[in-house]
Amino acid sequence: MTILTTYKHIFRLLISPEKEWLRILDQAKISNTRLLAILVIPLALLMSVCNFIGFLLFEKNASEHTNMFFFSAITTFVLSILSIYVSAFVVHPFAVMPNKKERFSRALLLVAFSYTPGFLFNSIAFLFPVINYLTIFSLYSFYILYKGITPILNVPDRRRSGYFTFILIGLLSVYAIFGAIFIGTANFLGF
Repeated sequence: MTILTTYKHIFRLLISPEKEWLRILDQAKISNTRLLAILVIPLALLMSVCNFIGFLLFEKNASEHTNMFFFSAITTFVLSILSIYVSAFVVHPFAVMPNKKERFSRALLLVAFSYTPGFLFNSIAFLFPVINYLTIFSLYSFYILYKGITPILNVPDRRRSGYFTFILIGLLSVYAIFGAIFIGTANFLGF
């Protein structure tokens, strides 16, 4: 899977997730490190840069809080990548495949592509804090995830809703833990 086809998949997933998951499955021969390098890391970097620039542009007395802006941008980058990786660990037991390595690869593929609306809408919200209500559109990530469970994880269609419920509970727990880590670290550092 090339960089261009990866980003074509992203935009098609936003329009018609069911059809696009099947196309992604046909081209699923991508290593985990390559997937991280061409999809996850650039989107996480975009989000953290938007975070930093949004603070600089819209925060009063921005020069006094530069350390906090750097902390927020770096933590956003690191926790975004970690949350995708940990989320893949949460999702991989639900994959119906005999090979453990393939289960994790498929789970990482599902989670990485599903997070795309979250990355995009959060980036816009970080860049323009006055329209931060756009983050509600990040919930579309869960719809994309739901549509991808059957083709990517090889889950029977009749079990998709139940699996999605357990996956969603696990993912929300991961987000809550990482949010607590972020807030606790920021308080510890005095931000």
